Amino acid sequence: MIFRTHIAFALFIGLLVYNYSNFISSFVFYFLFLFSGAGFPDIDHSKSKFGRNILSRILGFFSKHRKIFHSIFFGIALSYLFFLYDENAGLGFFLGFTSHIVLDSLTKQGINFFYPIGKFNVKGFVKSGGRLEAVLFYLFVFANITLLLFSIFS
Repeated sequence: MIFRTHIAFALFIGLLVYNYSNFISSFVFYFLFLFSGAGFPDIDHSKSKFGRNILSRILGFFSKHRKIFHSIFFGIALSYLFFLYDENAGLGFFLGFTSHIVLDSLTKQGINFFYPIGKFNVKGFVKSGGRLEAVLFYLFVFANITLLLFSIFS
């Protein structure tokens, strides 16, 4: 999936949790880390928004794309470190990271959720950057607007 779809879906998940929970105390940390988590798994890909720096090139040299940085184990570990710093940051990062790998599991390339152990490869039918992804993006945008309006007027 492309960056804008990851951000739109992460915002959808983030708004659902934010609107229907009462344990998020820092709006700024929560959403900042939500969006960071949504883009982070592509840090090893030189053509991604997060992968356009020297650190990403180094990481990409040592790790193939959609391997360790798309593993739920890596996401849990990194989220836990952020959680130790701030609970809202940890939750936001975890939701963003998880939303990213869930969307990537719908693509034809798929992912291995439990890399490096096991072969739990999940492949979908969505072409990254294709028409179906564009439809998904606009559905998430519509849902986000609806959730925002609902939270404002309720």
